[in-house]
Amino acid sequence: MEFTPVDPVTALLGGTNLAFSALAAKRSHDALYDITGEQFKQAAFEPVWKTQLARETAKAGMAGDIGNRIFGSTVAPDLEFGRQREAAMFAAGPLGERQLALDVERRRREIGLQGSAEAKKLRREQREAELKQALAAREAQIAGMVGNRAPVDLSTLFV
Repeated sequence: MEFTPVDPVTALLGGTNLAFSALAAKRSHDALYDITGEQFKQAAFEPVWKTQLARETAKAGMAGDIGNRIFGSTVAPDLEFGRQREAAMFAAGPLGERQLALDVERRRREIGLQGSAEAKKLRREQREAELKQALAAREAQIAGMVGNRAPVDLSTLFV
């Protein structure tokens, strides 16, 4: 086998290529090592931050409960009192005036209906029926004590 000499430029380019390849491999290895190290750090820190997050969430919940209790015992009754006061003032003011006007109008209609001929006739018939029942009961008592009497003409009792 015969040895052929290598061109010095080719040898120089090959050596440079080899050096850059080694450097790229070293950087790739270092990057992988850094990523793996960060993953290990995160995995080691995960229970810590989850515990801290749970504690902070519990603290926020307790703070919310305390705030709700304070609001419910101090501010909320004042707000409710204010709402009730405004409602009472509205009911006594414009709403009360409207209700009074509606009541007056309703009473006027009732009085107008009570004064109508039909209403008077119905009341008279009702009074006559009540009087007949009362008179029949009284006649039955008298008939039991004295005996039968002449019937009473009810038409003479009404004007």
